[in-house]
Amino acid sequence: MIDRKIFRTYWGYPQVNSHVSDVSFIRAILTYESCLASCQSSLGIIPKEAAQAIHEAVNRVRVDDGLIQQVDSSTAENGIPIIAVVEAIKEQLDQSYHPFLHVGVTSQDLIDTAHMLALQQLTKDFQQVFSGNFQSLVKSWLEHSDWICMARTRQQQALPVTFGYKLYHWFSPLVDSLKILEQLRFPVSLGGPVGDMRAFGEQGKVLTEKLAEALGMDDFGAVWHQNRQPVLEIVNVYERILMQLRKILQDWIFLANSEIAELRLLTKGKSSAMAHKNNPVQLEQAMVLVSIALDSIQNYKKHAIFSSERDGVSWTLEWYYLSALDSQLQLAAHGFLKTMHLMEWQKEALGRHASFFQHQLQEAVLSKGFKEELLRLLLSEED
Repeated sequence: MIDRKIFRTYWGYPQVNSHVSDVSFIRAILTYESCLASCQSSLGIIPKEAAQAIHEAVNRVRVDDGLIQQVDSSTAENGIPIIAVVEAIKEQLDQSYHPFLHVGVTSQDLIDTAHMLALQQLTKDFQQVFSGNFQSLVKSWLEHSDWICMARTRQQQALPVTFGYKLYHWFSPLVDSLKILEQLRFPVSLGGPVGDMRAFGEQGKVLTEKLAEALGMDDFGAVWHQNRQPVLEIVNVYERILMQLRKILQDWIFLANSEIAELRLLTKGKSSAMAHKNNPVQLEQAMVLVSIALDSIQNYKKHAIFSSERDGVSWTLEWYYLSALDSQLQLAAHGFLKTMHLMEWQKEALGRHASFFQHQLQEAVLSKGFKEELLRLLLSEED
C-alpha cells in the first residue's frame, strides 16, 4: 500500500495487522527450523540432543529491530532473508551443533512455508469476517424478500422480480466461493537445494509428512518449488470472491444513483461545489479496496511461471504481491462489510419503478423461492 497520510484512512480503513509482517515472517522461519530439527531427529537424521539444542537456541532468538535490520541488510546483499535468520540461531547455538542446523533444506523451503502459514492464518481470519454480522445482515435483508423491484438488463428496466431474487444473485455466488476457502490446502515446502530432497533419500516423503503435521500444514505430495499451483489455487479462490464483491458493489453504486434511489447511504459524501450532492463515498471506497486487491492478484499471476529450477525474479515478485495481498484482502473484506452496515433499502423507490409493469407484477412472485435457497446456503455455511 502506498504510504500517503492524506489517503491513509480512505485506502486503509480499518487498519489491519499483516500476517506477513517482519516479526511474523521471521518467527515462521524460526518455527520451521525448530520443527525441522525435531522431525529429523525422530527419523535419526540428526541426533536428538542436537534437535533439543536447536529448539532451545530458537527460543532464545529475539525478534527485535536489531534482527530485522540484520535481515534487511543480508537480503539486500544476498537476495534472500534466510541467511541472517540462520546466523541468529547459530549465535545462540553451541558450535558443535551447527552442522545439524538447516540440514538438507534451502531458503525457498522456508520462505514458501512462511508465506503459506501467513495465507493459512489470513484465510481463517477472512472467513471470520464473513460470518456472524455478515450473515445476520443478509438474513435481515431477506425479511424484505417479498418486496417487488426491477430486474435490469444492459442497465435498462427489464421485468419485475422479488427483492429476494436480487439478494440471491448477489450473495449465493459469494457464499459458494467462501465455502471453497474451507477446502484450500496450505502445504509445507521441503525440497532442498534443487528440489529433489537428495539429502533425505527415501526418508524425504516421511519427513515431509512429519513436518507438515508439526506445523499444522498440509503435504502437497510433491516438491512445489517450480510448480506454483498451491499458491495459484489459493489466489484463484480469492480472485473469485473479489470479482463477486466487485459485481455487487457495481450494482449498489448504480442503485444509489440519485435518479434511481433504491439504495440510500447513511453517510454524507459532500461535494466541494454542489451542496445538494450526497456522493456514494463508502461504496466507492469499498470498490477501490476490492479493485486494489484484484490488481495485486492479476499482477501476481503474470509472474506465476518460474523458469528453470528456481526463478529469482518471479519468486521475489511473488513475495511482494503476496505480502501486499495479505493486507489488501483484509481491507477489501472489512470495507465491504462496513458499507453493508451503512445502507438502507428504499421500499417505496423499489416498488415505484416496478409499478410501471403492473400487468407483470404477479409473475414476479415466481421468483420467491430464491429466499429459501439463499437461507439454505447461509445455514450450511454456519455448519
